[in-house]
Amino acid sequence: MKLADIQVLDAVANAQSLSAAAKRLYKSQPAVTQALKRLSDELGFALVTREDYRIRLTEQGKRFHQHAQKLLEQHNHLKILADEFSQGNEAKFRICYEPMCHQETYNTQISSTFKQFPSTELVISSGRRFVALEQVNAGAADLGIGPWFDLFHATGELESIAIGETKLGVVAKRGLLPKRMYYDELSLYPCLAMVESGFDFDSERLAYSRGLHVMKLDDVSTIKLFLSQGVGFALTSLNTCRQELESGELERIEIIDRQHEFTAAIHAFRRHQSHYGPVARHLWQQFSALGAQFANGN
Repeated sequence: MKLADIQVLDAVANAQSLSAAAKRLYKSQPAVTQALKRLSDELGFALVTREDYRIRLTEQGKRFHQHAQKLLEQHNHLKILADEFSQGNEAKFRICYEPMCHQETYNTQISSTFKQFPSTELVISSGRRFVALEQVNAGAADLGIGPWFDLFHATGELESIAIGETKLGVVAKRGLLPKRMYYDELSLYPCLAMVESGFDFDSERLAYSRGLHVMKLDDVSTIKLFLSQGVGFALTSLNTCRQELESGELERIEIIDRQHEFTAAIHAFRRHQSHYGPVARHLWQQFSALGAQFANGN
């Protein structure tokens, strides 16, 4: 059966008049009548009937039209999809977003992009420490959001925007560790740490760990879960644990003879290339605006 004939049936069902349907379709009334007859002959049952000088769908025609509408909706979606792809819109856009950097403002930019480009599939991944940098450099992600150090530029042809910062601190379940202690005393307690990346500059020293009693995980949320269960301590994102710290379930540990609070810059970054699609351009503009606000202290 021809899609054009199904479109004629839909127009007749909505207009309930051959002349009105013909006008809507920019066709002659005989052409509409012929299309209905052709479709009816192909299906083997009458689609329309005349009652009181008006044309109406038969019961079979009504049921067939209900299902045909789904096909027409899919056809319209395919037309929109084809139009967007012909304009250069990306079929898929991949973001690697490190959990320790999650902030509502960043999610807002991603959500608005998702709504504005409905035909582009957004794929958001995460994982171990510096995974966003790894994936962007490898071409597995189009945009990274994660902690940033200037030496990252040496890992590849990257451009980045400073969009915020996150604070790290030593955290444990309330009462598990003394609230004030010396660095060497940490060796008495198990440490929860992120799995290291494959970069040469990454090492266990970033875990703030002491001794051999270490559990390594590749997800900040899982670290928080084990912290709440009293498994050990961790140098972790204070923003990620904010609710538990405020409720008193977790507490911060002060290290008397070492720095125990750190601030890490958060950047949005991508590989430098000559051309970007509409989704990439839109997101980059969104994060550029956030970067300007951050630079101005807003």
